[in-house]
Amino acid sequence: MTIEFILLALIFFLAGVTPEITGFGVATVSMALLPFFLPLDLVIPLVAIISVIATGIVALQTKTKGITKYILPLIVGSSIGVFLGMIFLLSINEAMLQTALGAFLVLYSLFAFFYRGHFLPMGKMIGGITGVVAGFFAASFNVHGPLVGLYSASNGDLSKIQTKDLIATYMFIAGSFTVIGHTVSGRMTGTVLLYVLFALPFVFLGLKVENTMFKKIHVNWVKRGVYIFVFISGLSFLIS
Repeated sequence: MTIEFILLALIFFLAGVTPEITGFGVATVSMALLPFFLPLDLVIPLVAIISVIATGIVALQTKTKGITKYILPLIVGSSIGVFLGMIFLLSINEAMLQTALGAFLVLYSLFAFFYRGHFLPMGKMIGGITGVVAGFFAASFNVHGPLVGLYSASNGDLSKIQTKDLIATYMFIAGSFTVIGHTVSGRMTGTVLLYVLFALPFVFLGLKVENTMFKKIHVNWVKRGVYIFVFISGLSFLIS
């Protein structure tokens, strides 16, 4: 039992490290590892709360001006995507959808990692489309950070701080709606909240450690870090 709690503490620490690098990644790390130790009906709302808290801390520290014009199309698109995802989830073969998502993320991240140019211009239309796709997969698999990460990190006009701020702010806003949904549906039990209290110190430690390291990392490595997390996320869907 003691070893289990040590491993859980390590997972939460790693989950705290990722948003300072990329603006997302809490769910990527947590959802890949926590189900080995905890039941899925506990993990899903737990990760939702931890992700909102971690990305919220990063988002509240943002100094990027005019970020609303980048966030709004994503949020509007996500609201549409979530609605579509809820509708089609009952009729779509989840195994096929999971394989398609995994293949897309793996191929896209590999291309973005090695491609030297910038291929996703920032704009309302692109942001809205990205939001729709992200919202759809958020409703289906609780995954939207990697897609928004690709959209933000592949744009050549954003600095590493702006990239992180954009992703974290979006994740905080979109994640808040997810937490509300879990609360309304009755998934926020006392056990979930106890695990949240256990997790928070280790998440905060991860945020603190990476906040120092982040300042020393070159922008290109930050963006590559985003693509690596996207690649890992895609692989987890393909092999699960």
